[in-house]
Amino acid sequence: MHRFSANYIFPVSQPPIRNGVVEVDDDGVIMRVFHPGNSPKEIHSTEFYNGVIVPGFVNAHCHLELSHLRGKIPKNLGIAGFIKAITEQRGTDEEVQNHGELVERAIAGAIHEMEQTGTVAVGDISNSADTLLAKLQSDIYFHNFIEVFGLNPNEAQSIFEGYLEVYEVFKQKFCGSTSLTPHSPYSISQPLWEKISEFIGKSKELVSIHYAESAAEYQFLQDGTGPLSDRYQSAGIPFCKPQGLTPRGVVSRYVNRDCKVMLIHNTFAPAEELSWLAAIYPQTTVVTCPESNLLIEGKLPNLPEFETSGLNIAIGTDSLASSSSLSMLSQINIILQHFPQLTFSNVLQWATLNGAEALGISSTYGSLEPGKNPGLVLITGFDFRNMCATPQSLAKRLI
Repeated sequence: MHRFSANYIFPVSQPPIRNGVVEVDDDGVIMRVFHPGNSPKEIHSTEFYNGVIVPGFVNAHCHLELSHLRGKIPKNLGIAGFIKAITEQRGTDEEVQNHGELVERAIAGAIHEMEQTGTVAVGDISNSADTLLAKLQSDIYFHNFIEVFGLNPNEAQSIFEGYLEVYEVFKQKFCGSTSLTPHSPYSISQPLWEKISEFIGKSKELVSIHYAESAAEYQFLQDGTGPLSDRYQSAGIPFCKPQGLTPRGVVSRYVNRDCKVMLIHNTFAPAEELSWLAAIYPQTTVVTCPESNLLIEGKLPNLPEFETSGLNIAIGTDSLASSSSLSMLSQINIILQHFPQLTFSNVLQWATLNGAEALGISSTYGSLEPGKNPGLVLITGFDFRNMCATPQSLAKRLI
């Protein structure tokens, strides 16, 4: 048995406890969370820390495959420019000797960074099996979203079969949990959508879809014009020009109503549009990746409006191609800096319990409650006057 205490304990499932104590067994399973009455330093075998103790973070959206692109993608390119830069940089990198080893090392380093900064569970996008080995060697829980995309209608069958092979590899290796998922409303041909729809309609697995990440997405779906159309044409990608579509129309047409849905980014989506989708898919979570949104589009979603509308919100880091780090505390701080009307307690819930509920792992992760094993994270440099983290705060995993 071990006891941990700090200036404040944030269980998430209940209000913060000043000088609280978390009691865990030898496996890290929580036995009690309580206020000791007297000074926690006087309780036998209690480790006291200056700062606050919170549950381990749940990163609801990441692309570990892109970790080798850290610092290589310019800012403010817009989504079409970002896709172009990613494609070109990947092509350049593949010509480098020992490219595969560099990718593997970058992925392993990114996972280590998450472990060190308090992340205990991740919803990770995978287009290949590149991340599999590093994940199997980590204590982090992974939900692997095998992400399907492709605009050429004539290649829908071969594209789908290729991603299905990746899906089966992850399933066979018992690497956390795995589901097949569509990339976005704007990057999938109708025949490929139909194959995805049939599969997820039968499997009822968790769906994660990039949604309303740019204004270009709405324009492309409406009339087939704009930056995304220009990008596809310049790259020589065959596609059928959409007419009169909307992101929510595409999702509601092809994603089975019984599916649990995570909508990623939502940078340009009004709250009423997301509420409309949440009414169709009751288990909907909207996921924000603030640093990535600022790098690509220079804009954040209206998170206070999302909260007021009663939407379930979670937080992701996105990839190191669009974020400077995979620290969830950094994402929390970005949100609080841009939206000071939000509270640390609420945003912490987005980064822990809400993410765990979205990934279906809240029986173990997300809050400090008896019977759970969520990990304990110490945040130092905390502003106790305003009860919030600061840009100088650091997160460190205790167990």
